[in-house]
Amino acid sequence: MNQMGSKANRRWGAILAWTAAVVVVASAAFVLVAVREASAGPTCNVTVNTENVAHNAVQSAINSANPGWTICLGSNSFPEQLNVPTKGITLVGAGAASTIIDPPTIALNTVDWDSASPQQPLGAIILVDNTTGVNIKALTVDGTAGASSFSSCADAYAGIDYQNSTGAITSVKVKGIEFAPSLLGCQSQLAIYAYTGWFNTGFVPLPVYKVSIQKTTVTAYGKNGITCDDPGLVCTIGDSTTTGIGGTSVTAQNGIQIAYGAVGHLSFNTVSGDNYTGSGSTLDWYGTGYQASGVLLYNAGSGTTVTHTTVTGCPIPIASFATTAATLFITSNTLSGFEGYGIVANGAPGSSTFIGNNSLNALATGAPGILVDNGTFNVTGNTISHVAKTGTQGASQVVCGTGSYLSCSPTLSIHTAAIQAVSEGSGGATDLTVYRNTFSHDSLSLATLAMPTGSVSVDWV
Repeated sequence: MNQMGSKANRRWGAILAWTAAVVVVASAAFVLVAVREASAGPTCNVTVNTENVAHNAVQSAINSANPGWTICLGSNSFPEQLNVPTKGITLVGAGAASTIIDPPTIALNTVDWDSASPQQPLGAIILVDNTTGVNIKALTVDGTAGASSFSSCADAYAGIDYQNSTGAITSVKVKGIEFAPSLLGCQSQLAIYAYTGWFNTGFVPLPVYKVSIQKTTVTAYGKNGITCDDPGLVCTIGDSTTTGIGGTSVTAQNGIQIAYGAVGHLSFNTVSGDNYTGSGSTLDWYGTGYQASGVLLYNAGSGTTVTHTTVTGCPIPIASFATTAATLFITSNTLSGFEGYGIVANGAPGSSTFIGNNSLNALATGAPGILVDNGTFNVTGNTISHVAKTGTQGASQVVCGTGSYLSCSPTLSIHTAAIQAVSEGSGGATDLTVYRNTFSHDSLSLATLAMPTGSVSVDWV
């Protein structure tokens, strides 16, 4: 795995129809007002059009701002690292193509509280630390030049870092958060990073921190495009694009990671180009080695949703792994060109995963489709194409038959199936419901596999 009605009477019907009409009119009026306000541009409390000789024009404006202020940046390059401490502000550029934050060197301005003790020093281009309501809009964060400041894996690098903080990142581009080619295997290059630090502190914030990432583009990252970690954090990620560096033998990338108890709500995103091809890579989920994934849910918090997301060019488009029970929803996604499993849902006792209305189109090499393991799963309304049992990408283990669990037979051994239900580990149990899926160019629709101590039950509706 990678280094997750009764019918109303006519009278009530008329009242409901009238109420709906009123709501529509009110909504339309609201939209008109919102459009007028947007066309006028943001209300700027401070405007910074050019950099000063000390290269701290933007930071000076942040330091002088009152909570709630909006700082507007002009069409220019601002070679600064920015620290937004203990007060909520809005930082607005003139557009991602026009306003660029691009420091030539990076100072280590915090630590990664989720790293092993002693905590790993971290250099963030924009650091949001222990505050609420920090919004970043319409600009580019470019870490290309600053990457030369790092000479080993001992330090971490982030483009935008929300530590124990809330806010929104909107219409922003983050690029170049990657070390030199000789250091790309380091696990600490994160373009957008949000977390609570629970991994080390054990503290779960209440109320939870919320970070929204919308209409944002992330490219040229070393490890993860967007990372949201730890309980007490909810990340809403929508209409955003992450693009990995493509086939690479040096690092197993993830486009979007939701991990260690964080809850993610992902919708209408595009993820591509996360493809590890090194000597330690494997397309067998149960093999020894490492894998890249488009969306990685690693012990994601219960209620996490991945919907209407397009993933291409990633060996495993959506991978979910859990050691504790959680309820997850993976729905209406379009996944294509994968070589490993299209969707992996590796649960835990008591976990529940709904996998519905996804489109999976494998490469012609015959990759597996959907793998479920340990927990309760509902696989409904999916379209699965081009999965062939002669492929070599799946788990080359003994198959115990289709339908309900059967005694293992060494004569039934395949590598792959459109849906593969597995029970691994001591006393594991997989309960799968399969309903109204469509199979195309698939030589085997379902295979079940159970180790001697596990069990697999299938209800094919």
